[in-house]
Order: sequence, then structure tokens, then C-alpha cells
Amino acid sequence: MTKLAICVPARDTVHAGFALGLTKVVEQLVKTNIEHEVLFNLGTVLPDQRNTLIKNAMRINATHVLWLDSDMHVPPSTAHRLLSHNVEIVAAAYSTRMPPYQSVAFTNKEDFDKRLTETQGLHSVWAVGMGCMLVDMEVYQYLGQPWHNYSYNQSTESLVGEDIYFCDNANSAGIPVHVDATLSTELAHYGTKSFKLGE
Repeated sequence: MTKLAICVPARDTVHAGFALGLTKVVEQLVKTNIEHEVLFNLGTVLPDQRNTLIKNAMRINATHVLWLDSDMHVPPSTAHRLLSHNVEIVAAAYSTRMPPYQSVAFTNKEDFDKRLTETQGLHSVWAVGMGCMLVDMEVYQYLGQPWHNYSYNQSTESLVGEDIYFCDNANSAGIPVHVDATLSTELAHYGTKSFKLGE
């Protein structure tokens, strides 16, 4: 039986649009009698937040984690559509918030410029941002700690995020990472913008 832990790493505030979207996702889970619990972790160090949320999901005996970042817009059907794929890791991709605007789904470990461009169907990728991702809890049991961490990319001389770290470890362990390209077209990434008269 499925028990979903909806895990949200956040700072001190969340976008109103995210709050509404989360409410609609939960409403659909209630209507279809899928057991679930919403877990928040407030902080500033994402690897620590995600690792703590996984431990909390284990404590409530969740079968799956649905990761939702607090700056995401997702449709009400998100949980059901990701669960329907019946794979260990599946995400919906979304746009970066800074130009050049492009997908956060990476298809090649050696070339970060190669990104998923398909808009329909289920696709395997090397890594993807975790703003909207479903993970079977057995993945965490298999990979072991730390599930999330920062790493350093020598070729780009920059830090790699905790989501890329997780996906790289999963792929290296033979656990494919998938992206629902159809659902991806319905996501939005909230940001900030200033507005001036005359523009």
C-alpha cells in the first residue's frame, strides 16, 4: 500500500502559488484515498534539509517521497501521474530562473549543456533538479548516507548541487532516473521580478 511523504525543503517563507498548488495536490490524494503526510524542513543548507526529511519519511514508514520545492507550481494531478509510472525515480523538469532559460534535466554527465528537450513521454536522464520528484523509499535504503551532498566539479571549477549528487549516485548504482516530459510542460518555477511604470 502506498504511503506518500510530501517533503518540502524551504526557508522562512513559501510562494502563495506553491501553497495553493500543494493544497490541490493533497486534495486529489484525499479524494483517491492515498495515505500521505506533508513534511516541511525550514533551513538554508539544502543537503541537510533533504537528508533530514528522508529520515522523517522513514519514521512515518512512507513508501515514497514526493519532493516539492517551495518555489514550484505543479498541477493537482502531479502525485498520481508520477506514481503511475511505477519506477524508482521519476521527476518533472522545469525551467531555470535565470537566463539562458533552459531545462534542469541533464542528459550527459560530461556535457552540462546537453539537456532534455522532449515535451512528451517518459525519458531516462543522467540528472534532474529535484523541485518535483518522486522517489521510492527503497532507493534510500540501497544507496545509504549521505543521500544528498554538495560536490565539486573540477572541469567547471564549481559546486554541484545536492540534486545532481543524488542522481549521479543513483545512476552509478544502476538505478535509472526518469523524467515525465509531458508533465514537465505544466510546471513553472517561481522567481522574483521588479516592475516599473512605463515598462
